[in-house]
Amino acid sequence: MKKLSVSELKPGMRFTKPVYLDKENLFITSNTPVTDSDLDRLNKFGIQEVMTAGELLLLNSISSDPDVLETSIDDIIVNTVVEEELQPLKTIYDNLNRIKVTFGNLFRESTQLIQEVFKKTLEEKPLEVNPVREIAEKLSDFVRANHNISYLILSNNPSGYYLYNQITNATLYSLVLGKLLEYSRPKMIDLGISCLLADIGMCKVPPTISEKGEQLNEEEFKTIMKHTILGYQILSQRMKLKNNLAIVALQHHERYDGNGYPQKLSNNAIEEQARIYSIADNFSALVTNRPHRKKILPHEAIKSMISMDVGKFDLKLVRTLLNHLSLYPVGSCVELSDKRIGVVLGPNPDKPIRPCIRIIKDEYGEMVRNLILVDLLRETNLFISRPVDLQEITA
Repeated sequence: MKKLSVSELKPGMRFTKPVYLDKENLFITSNTPVTDSDLDRLNKFGIQEVMTAGELLLLNSISSDPDVLETSIDDIIVNTVVEEELQPLKTIYDNLNRIKVTFGNLFRESTQLIQEVFKKTLEEKPLEVNPVREIAEKLSDFVRANHNISYLILSNNPSGYYLYNQITNATLYSLVLGKLLEYSRPKMIDLGISCLLADIGMCKVPPTISEKGEQLNEEEFKTIMKHTILGYQILSQRMKLKNNLAIVALQHHERYDGNGYPQKLSNNAIEEQARIYSIADNFSALVTNRPHRKKILPHEAIKSMISMDVGKFDLKLVRTLLNHLSLYPVGSCVELSDKRIGVVLGPNPDKPIRPCIRIIKDEYGEMVRNLILVDLLRETNLFISRPVDLQEITA
């Protein structure tokens, strides 16, 4: 490792490898910008040198290191000084920025695992639950330890097969709901396992149907519907998964009003873990591009779930999740009445239409280089004029 003088560090600097205070104590993770508060902390404790095995990343560069996330809207920030009353919001932002590399690595591990399980299923190879359990433990512990991770989920724009990405997103949202329901760690891990494997039956659906770029006909939809029974059989017979975990694959398309499939169960006859995954899977699907339709904005997905699709779900669970996500979900993108564009950083639970915003574009459409935070409860002269697509405005 090489040593770096603290006096040479500047806000916004990022490195390809983690930076350490000494051989054992981590300072910042790879690809995480140095902030003013980081430098204040070093100076406060009289630390004059840090060390890293990495290299300085240039602004807007993209690293080839697989352990480093690609450059994002957070990486162009060079000044993180904010007003005193906004320090709680800055703490939220700093924490999310600090864990984003861990999140990215976990996301890739999860999608790779799902792909591997699907491949082994198709090739009739032995299926083991231990690798799934290991990922479920990591995801569960990450969700339990961190808040507002919808910010990371919605700002993530992963490559690869949409279904693997959607399953991972749905698993994360399911775990968020499990956390809100105060699930124990073992129960959270079980929820993670069942959600990661819930759509395993889809690997048995012909690609000509699952990848069809238009509306399915009746026969094709009947084929899709079989994935629930096929998935349950795979998990219970081949993987020897416990029934309370395999049941999510069977029941996650049941509807609370009894109009789902394959058994037309209703209300609490549907296991709670399946009801949770159904809600998370639906929200994730709505905000993800699919072969036969384009995604909708998170705000529109929320409105759909509390209006048109209300009969599908356990309303108590929907309200629990949506109260956490808010009407403008954390991580979604909005335009303010002064034409600035920002990302929702945190909700104001009592005022769902007035969340806390992190500005990413000024009124002239230029990306901002300073950390600008807005609490709409305080800024009463401002309001959200419309939701916008984060990927489109940062493309």
